[in-house]
Amino acid sequence: MGILVLSGAVAGSASAAEVRLLNVSYDPTRELYASINSAFIAKWKRETGDDLSIQQSHGGSG
Repeated sequence: MGILVLSGAVAGSASAAEVRLLNVSYDPTRELYASINSAFIAKWKRETGDDLSIQQSHGGSG
């Protein structure tokens, strides 16, 4: 199970915003989320025009 935390603000102006997410999950999902995050960042940029960065934090699974 992963948790995403949104930090930053998406302004309602014409200029692009910078949005940051923290993806928190267990260690075995590290590679999976790295791949998903890359695809999501590209989709976010296409759909909103905003820059998105995702930081990952993975703890032990056992």
